[in-house]
Amino acid sequence: MTIPFHRDGVSLFVTEPLLVLLNQEAVKYDFDLEQLTRLTFSFRNPDYQPQSGGVHPVEIQLIRGLDGWLFDYVTDFSYQGLGQDTELCKELDFNFLDNEHYLQGWGPLPMADAQALFNMWQNSFLAYAQLGFFTVTVSGD
Repeated sequence: MTIPFHRDGVSLFVTEPLLVLLNQEAVKYDFDLEQLTRLTFSFRNPDYQPQSGGVHPVEIQLIRGLDGWLFDYVTDFSYQGLGQDTELCKELDFNFLDNEHYLQGWGPLPMADAQALFNMWQNSFLAYAQLGFFTVTVSGD
Protein backbone atom coordinates (compact mmCIF):
# COMPACT_ATOMS: atom_id res chain seq x y z
CA MET A 1 0.00 0.00 0.00
CA THR A 2 1.25 3.43 -0.92
CA ILE A 3 -0.62 6.52 0.18
CA PRO A 4 -1.40 8.59 -2.92
CA PHE A 5 -0.61 12.07 -1.60
CA HIS A 6 -2.13 15.12 -3.26
CA ARG A 7 0.37 17.96 -2.92
CA ASP A 8 -0.93 20.58 -5.37
CA GLY A 9 -2.04 23.80 -3.73
CA VAL A 10 -0.79 22.75 -0.28
CA SER A 11 -0.02 25.73 1.93
CA LEU A 12 3.22 24.25 3.34
CA PHE A 13 5.85 22.22 1.50
CA VAL A 14 6.06 18.63 2.77
CA THR A 15 9.37 16.90 2.04
CA GLU A 16 9.64 13.51 0.40
CA PRO A 17 11.27 11.92 3.50
CA LEU A 18 8.20 12.79 5.58
CA LEU A 19 5.91 11.23 2.97
CA VAL A 20 8.09 8.10 2.94
CA LEU A 21 7.98 7.87 6.75
CA LEU A 22 4.18 8.11 6.80
CA ASN A 23 3.91 5.43 4.11
CA GLN A 24 6.27 3.15 6.06
CA GLU A 25 4.18 3.50 9.21
CA ALA A 26 0.79 3.10 7.49
CA VAL A 27 1.82 -0.07 5.65
CA LYS A 28 2.32 -1.80 9.02
CA TYR A 29 -1.45 -1.61 9.57
CA ASP A 30 -2.64 -3.05 6.25
CA PHE A 31 -5.40 -0.45 5.82
CA ASP A 32 -7.78 -0.48 2.87
CA LEU A 33 -7.38 3.18 1.91
CA GLU A 34 -10.49 3.06 -0.26
CA GLN A 35 -12.58 2.46 2.86
CA LEU A 36 -11.07 5.27 4.94
CA THR A 37 -11.53 9.02 4.99
CA ARG A 38 -8.93 9.84 7.64
CA LEU A 39 -5.54 8.57 8.83
CA THR A 40 -4.08 9.79 12.12
CA PHE A 41 -0.43 9.17 12.97
CA SER A 42 0.61 9.49 16.63
CA PHE A 43 4.33 9.73 17.32
CA ARG A 44 5.10 9.42 21.03
CA ASN A 45 8.36 9.34 22.94
CA PRO A 46 7.78 7.21 26.06
CA ASP A 47 10.65 9.03 27.81
CA TYR A 48 9.15 12.51 27.41
CA GLN A 49 8.26 13.79 30.89
CA PRO A 50 7.21 17.17 32.31
CA GLN A 51 10.18 17.28 34.68
CA SER A 52 12.94 16.17 32.32
CA GLY A 53 11.64 17.19 28.89
CA GLY A 54 12.63 15.32 25.78
CA VAL A 55 11.33 14.78 22.27
CA HIS A 56 7.80 16.18 21.90
CA PRO A 57 4.85 14.03 20.88
CA VAL A 58 3.48 14.75 17.40
CA GLU A 59 0.19 14.03 15.69
CA ILE A 60 -0.29 14.15 11.92
CA GLN A 61 -3.67 13.77 10.29
CA LEU A 62 -4.40 13.11 6.63
CA ILE A 63 -7.80 13.21 4.99
CA ARG A 64 -8.83 11.63 1.72
CA GLY A 65 -9.66 14.10 -1.01
CA LEU A 66 -10.89 13.60 -4.54
CA ASP A 67 -7.37 13.47 -5.98
CA GLY A 68 -5.50 11.75 -3.16
CA TRP A 69 -4.65 12.16 0.50
CA LEU A 70 -4.21 15.67 1.90
CA PHE A 71 -2.45 16.90 4.99
CA ASP A 72 -5.08 18.18 7.42
CA TYR A 73 -2.80 19.12 10.31
CA VAL A 74 0.54 18.57 11.99
CA THR A 75 0.59 19.28 15.73
CA ASP A 76 3.61 19.20 18.03
CA PHE A 77 2.75 19.01 21.74
CA SER A 78 4.73 19.98 24.83
CA TYR A 79 4.15 19.99 28.57
CA GLN A 80 3.15 23.41 29.91
CA GLY A 81 2.66 24.57 33.48
CA LEU A 82 4.22 23.61 36.79
CA GLY A 83 3.64 20.82 39.29
CA GLN A 84 0.08 19.49 39.39
CA ASP A 85 -0.99 22.04 36.78
CA THR A 86 1.29 20.58 34.09
CA GLU A 87 -0.59 19.53 30.97
CA LEU A 88 0.19 18.49 27.42
CA CYS A 89 -0.63 21.44 25.11
CA LYS A 90 -0.25 22.36 21.46
CA GLU A 91 3.08 24.08 20.93
CA LEU A 92 3.10 24.10 17.13
CA ASP A 93 -0.02 23.67 15.07
CA PHE A 94 0.07 23.66 11.28
CA ASN A 95 -3.46 23.51 9.82
CA PHE A 96 -2.98 22.90 6.13
CA LEU A 97 -6.57 23.02 4.95
CA ASP A 98 -7.44 26.18 6.88
CA ASN A 99 -4.05 27.75 6.08
CA GLU A 100 -3.73 28.73 9.74
CA HIS A 101 -0.48 28.13 11.57
CA TYR A 102 0.19 28.74 15.25
CA LEU A 103 3.18 28.85 17.60
CA GLN A 104 2.54 28.93 21.34
CA GLY A 105 3.66 32.23 22.79
CA TRP A 106 3.52 33.95 19.40
CA GLY A 107 0.03 33.17 18.16
CA PRO A 108 -0.90 32.98 14.48
CA LEU A 109 2.04 33.00 12.08
CA PRO A 110 2.35 34.79 8.74
CA MET A 111 2.78 32.37 5.83
CA ALA A 112 6.51 33.04 5.31
CA ASP A 113 7.25 32.44 8.99
CA ALA A 114 5.05 29.33 9.04
CA GLN A 115 6.89 27.84 6.05
CA ALA A 116 10.32 28.54 7.57
CA LEU A 117 9.27 27.06 10.91
CA PHE A 118 7.64 24.03 9.27
CA ASN A 119 10.82 23.34 7.26
CA MET A 120 12.92 23.49 10.42
CA TRP A 121 10.40 21.35 12.32
CA GLN A 122 10.37 18.69 9.56
CA ASN A 123 14.16 18.36 9.63
CA SER A 124 14.22 17.90 13.43
CA PHE A 125 11.22 15.56 13.46
CA LEU A 126 12.68 13.33 10.75
CA ALA A 127 16.03 13.18 12.57
CA TYR A 128 14.29 12.11 15.80
CA ALA A 129 12.25 9.52 13.91
CA GLN A 130 15.36 8.14 12.22
CA LEU A 131 17.05 7.85 15.61
CA GLY A 132 14.13 5.76 16.89
CA PHE A 133 12.77 8.14 19.51
CA PHE A 134 9.11 7.50 18.67
CA THR A 135 6.57 4.80 19.27
CA VAL A 136 4.11 5.17 16.40
CA THR A 137 0.45 4.27 16.16
CA VAL A 138 -1.75 4.83 13.14
CA SER A 139 -5.52 4.86 13.21
CA GLY A 140 -7.95 5.05 10.34
CA ASP A 141 -11.55 6.13 10.16
